[in-house]
Amino acid sequence: MTCSAPSRAFPAAPSPAPARPAAAPSLKAFSLYAMPENETAARHAARRALMSRKGVPVEEVSARARERRLAAGRIQRFDPRARLLALMLPAAAVLAWAGSVRGSMSLLLAGYVLLALGTAALLARLTRTPEAARAPLEYYYLPDEHLASAEDITLLRRLAQQDPELDVVTTAWWRSMAPIRKGDIRMAMEFHHAKRG
Repeated sequence: MTCSAPSRAFPAAPSPAPARPAAAPSLKAFSLYAMPENETAARHAARRALMSRKGVPVEEVSARARERRLAAGRIQRFDPRARLLALMLPAAAVLAWAGSVRGSMSLLLAGYVLLALGTAALLARLTRTPEAARAPLEYYYLPDEHLASAEDITLLRRLAQQDPELDVVTTAWWRSMAPIRKGDIRMAMEFHHAKRG
């Protein structure tokens, strides 16, 4: 009678530990309250401007440009010619009054004619639509309020790839409903130059 040798129990191979996800860049190192020792005033100012960026919605920028266009239209509407016509009205009234006092029909008629013509010309000048009011709304955007071009976006992506801190900050810009504007590109460029200089 043969008895089989006892089978040796081999320990089960340990299951591989689940891979840990790659750690995201720590925002603590990019905080304004945890600055490196070699921080300069220019770099600190550029970082503060970059991290305090507030996206401006399209409606707000359009409202600002519309106010500037209305103000420019009012200035153009009451230009030097309109001021000259406004000064002509009292002079015409004085001429008509002098003709009435002296009993001169010619002076009286000349004063009334000048008064009527000056009033009509002044009203036409003030009620016209000036060139400023007909200009496109984008003409009254400030330089930083214009939308970033394709070249600007390419530059911003390249700078973010070179600088992890800038990448962390600008990632929130893409999630925002406010579009990226020329002013945002300028702040990123100033921050990049401040860190390199």
